[in-house]
Amino acid sequence: MKKIIFVLVYSIAALSIFSYGKTTENQQLSYLLSGQYTDKMTEATKKLEELDTAVKKTLLFNEEEGSANAREDIWRLSSEIKNSVGSLPLDRQFSNSWMNYLGRLGNFARESERSGNYEEYHKVMSEASRNLRSMADEWEVATVGLIDGSMSIEGWKNQVESIDSTHDWAGMTETVKKNTESDFPLTASESDHQKKRDLEKLTDKNISGDEAIERFKILFPEVSSGSIVIETSKPGSPYPFYHIRFAKDQSIGYIDITEKGGHVLSFLAERPFTESSLDFSVVQKRAEDFLSNSGFEDTVYQESRENNTAWHFVYVRVEPEYDAKVFSDVIHLKVAKDTGNILGMDAMEYIQKEETKRQPIKKIDWKKFFHSNVQVVNEELAYVENDRLEQRLSHYLTVMMETEGVTETFVVVVDTETGEIIETEKQQ
Repeated sequence: MKKIIFVLVYSIAALSIFSYGKTTENQQLSYLLSGQYTDKMTEATKKLEELDTAVKKTLLFNEEEGSANAREDIWRLSSEIKNSVGSLPLDRQFSNSWMNYLGRLGNFARESERSGNYEEYHKVMSEASRNLRSMADEWEVATVGLIDGSMSIEGWKNQVESIDSTHDWAGMTETVKKNTESDFPLTASESDHQKKRDLEKLTDKNISGDEAIERFKILFPEVSSGSIVIETSKPGSPYPFYHIRFAKDQSIGYIDITEKGGHVLSFLAERPFTESSLDFSVVQKRAEDFLSNSGFEDTVYQESRENNTAWHFVYVRVEPEYDAKVFSDVIHLKVAKDTGNILGMDAMEYIQKEETKRQPIKKIDWKKFFHSNVQVVNEELAYVENDRLEQRLSHYLTVMMETEGVTETFVVVVDTETGEIIETEKQQ
């Protein structure tokens, strides 16, 4: 009996010590997080002041040369504040709106140097300066509790989640959105990009739920003969779609199909795998047969990678006039190594089909363009998006450079009309 009492007392004591230890550990973690968030908020607040000053500096001059350094500061500071805002425990819609505004502010400052329209710059930045000052004041009021230490992490969490909140996060979000729309309205290219992202350019007629299921059965007969549950996307979704869940034998998964036109957005199936593995060429042929039979015959193989159960393929749409790959229009496939069946598909980017335009192709002497130790090993045409969200026909070059006996490979993308270098990327 004494042994039992001893064990019980010892157990209770041990649990109490453990509980106290965990409570202390959680408090220490809370203090640590609070300190980290406080530092980031303080840093963001300080840099907002610097950003406001940089914007005002650029308004001092009638010539853009006088404000070049300040414009660079605007781009740098807006990027740094974006990073801080993105890592803070803020209302998600508010932080997204803030990051969007900061991104557009920085991009406008940098892009205006290229356009050279200083009158337009002064007009836009004068308004942006007033709005930025107002938004910075709102930011300071909203975050003062955590910065001065008068509010705990739990208290801040309640503020953000509108529990006992003294701040109108929704109103602040709407203010930032309105300022973004008025200060930096979307360009034609950006507006087009937004419409593509939201699938607004789909002109196909709507299909019914039964038609979506029939489409699923045609594409994936091996898993569509089991139990099926179909739902529609939530109201307000930018592109209404059918969400179909399925279960067949040991396979479970889902497929999303747009209401407009019945386009497959994504597909995913999960099941146990066997130890067997088909040759890569067999798996690749299964992938390409599937694409051909599913209406994606205008795509070509771009790259692949593998894990222990599947091959992951990327296929790119080809524009026929120039036989040019359109790198914004891709399809991702996941194919099982053991059977060659399709396990996953992401066709969202392919559905957002880019509108490509004819473009002059100026001859470029690559021997003069590159340094003497650089060799062009492959050249093809491709449509690539530049930093202004424009699809540009480009020379897509694979080059090798030898330095001190070490050879490195790069992809270099050059506009066929302007000679602008759109992208340079080192290959692994």
